[in-house]
Amino acid sequence: MESGAPLVTIGIPVYNGAPRIANALESALEQTYPNLKIVVSDNGSTDETHSICDEFSSAHANMTLLTSEVNRGATWNFNRVFSQSDGPYFKWMGHDDLLDRTALEKAVAALEADPGLAIAHWLEQIVDDNGVVLREYGPSQGFEIDGDSSAERFRQMLDWRRSGFAGDPIYGVIRRSALDKTRLLSNMHNPNYLLLEELASAGKITTVPEMLSTRVYNDVRVTTKKLLTWLDPTSERKLPHFERAREHFRIGLSMAGGTPVERFRTSSVLVRYHLAPRELKGFAWDLKELFQQ
Repeated sequence: MESGAPLVTIGIPVYNGAPRIANALESALEQTYPNLKIVVSDNGSTDETHSICDEFSSAHANMTLLTSEVNRGATWNFNRVFSQSDGPYFKWMGHDDLLDRTALEKAVAALEADPGLAIAHWLEQIVDDNGVVLREYGPSQGFEIDGDSSAERFRQMLDWRRSGFAGDPIYGVIRRSALDKTRLLSNMHNPNYLLLEELASAGKITTVPEMLSTRVYNDVRVTTKKLLTWLDPTSERKLPHFERAREHFRIGLSMAGGTPVERFRTSSVLVRYHLAPRELKGFAWDLKELFQQ
């Protein structure tokens, strides 16, 4: 880590990741970027994850291994690796992700070239457990959240989500000063998108137009109940979709500031967004669960 380049920390939260964690660690350690720290947090794994990570951390001075006696959930673990990070740039990495060797180098170059950027991500592909490509995002699906005001960037975020996701920039390289202004990840439904909205308040988001990572589709988050349990095994959240909508409004109106015109425009976009079939389906799920209790 003795380099003139700004320090980047990769945070890797993991729970029972033995089949893939070694490949992810090798991918991180092989980065061409010269000033790198890796923080791995084993969240009470019951498989061989700890021994695999311990072997890597013993062999690499720039890697730190954190442990927990029990699984405290993904939210706790994701936030934990950030809390132990250093340097002006940070990246979350899934325990089953693979990075192109130049991914960090190219993302940091974009961030260094534009102080107004909060996140630099890249194009990625999603594969199943057997490596079969399920989705591959091309240059036309890159995302640019580049509004001049925080209110405009918030509205762009909602447009991006409504038009379909092109990867998840929460796994990009993030400027620490932007993350420090947020509440980090919560236990709410889809907390990554809520955090992205907060990050957009601090700066713009860009895409390096190259395929630089592979992520494995994980069905642990495919249903609302599975997602909430993955985030927090003790979760007893009620009406998660209504709760998330309330948070959207809180963040959006906060980013709009005190300008009546911006607040009206943002409120209008938020109302239209939450009247979309996908959001209404979520509200219906909440009400069904509520009345079945």
